[in-house]
Amino acid sequence: MTMKKILVSLVSEQTIPNILIAAYYRPDDFWFVSTERMEKERRVEYIENTLKLKELLPASKNIQKVIVDQDSPSDCMGKIESLIEKVDGEVEYVVNITGGNKLMALATYEVFREIGQKVIIDYIPLGKNELVQIFPRKKPLRTCEIKERLNLEEYLSSYGFVIQNRNNLEKVKAHALSHKEASQWIMDNYEQLKGVLGFLYKNLKDARNQKGYQLSASFDRDPAKIELEILNRHGFGIKERLITKDMKKDEIVYLTGGWFEEFMFNEVHDIVQDNILDDAMIGVKIESLTGTSNDLDIAFMKDNRFYHIECKTLGNETEQNIIREEVYKKGAISTSLGKCEKMICTTQSQISESIMKRSQDYGIEILTIEQVRNLKGRLKERFG
Repeated sequence: MTMKKILVSLVSEQTIPNILIAAYYRPDDFWFVSTERMEKERRVEYIENTLKLKELLPASKNIQKVIVDQDSPSDCMGKIESLIEKVDGEVEYVVNITGGNKLMALATYEVFREIGQKVIIDYIPLGKNELVQIFPRKKPLRTCEIKERLNLEEYLSSYGFVIQNRNNLEKVKAHALSHKEASQWIMDNYEQLKGVLGFLYKNLKDARNQKGYQLSASFDRDPAKIELEILNRHGFGIKERLITKDMKKDEIVYLTGGWFEEFMFNEVHDIVQDNILDDAMIGVKIESLTGTSNDLDIAFMKDNRFYHIECKTLGNETEQNIIREEVYKKGAISTSLGKCEKMICTTQSQISESIMKRSQDYGIEILTIEQVRNLKGRLKERFG
């Protein structure tokens, strides 16, 4: 008879270690040691949903959960021991003490240390993809590399988010890839195109959510040669200074800032193709199980860490309140998505000192247009 393997996990806000250790050991059954607070935050539910996504939790698996008083070692030990007493046959315990508080970890360690044989107690250092074996103790401590890499959907699921537009993401990605050369051309010539792009944004911004729009507006001067080139590329009618076109939604979105997102996604996607990054998406709409919605312009994964890029095209170099608002918003979302890193990419040539300081306080990196032009190089240097 095959020995059953039971994974015992302490539950905390950081759900990723519980996913990674399950993928490493692929246990037969799961035990979760949770608290009242973690139950209110639905952390076990998030973990279970992600394990199902990874096909690690079929219906045949047995799940047990105890809710302990995190400040009472006797309560914690007693409830774990009550689970152990109900076990039939020979089992091997793998105990993950990464989560919980110190008292929970110590109490759990003590219970399983007393069992002794057929027990492994592991810990995952925060931000690392390795297991450290605490018991049985080896000298030096035994460490094992975790090769499992979460994709974006799995990471988001582990923090209680679902992708609302999941079925549309491949289409959005293909759209961005098909515009790679066009978006690069706009980026290369942005300073010369800024006037006409600002004109289009002013006249089309309120139509971004419409299926279509009939544009008819006068430019404030005769368009320059390169401005005529972009207008001709997109089939605008130009009569003296009057610019007209019957426009569809995709083109409205693209010319009012979508080109900038697509440029950056192509930079990130190239690095995914080089196997430097693990996964990347553009235009992700997410919603938490508690009903909070967010849009992610570009998101990518590297070594089980989540990175988020917000894209801001700004016509007026002196107007930076949009960036200031984004700094606050990104600071708020980071608390919901675990230990993630955030970047705001702009078309501005410089950012005010006060905004840069505030962004640093929130752990957000802001890039000027010159830095964005070298985004691929920056990411390769950092992750390559």
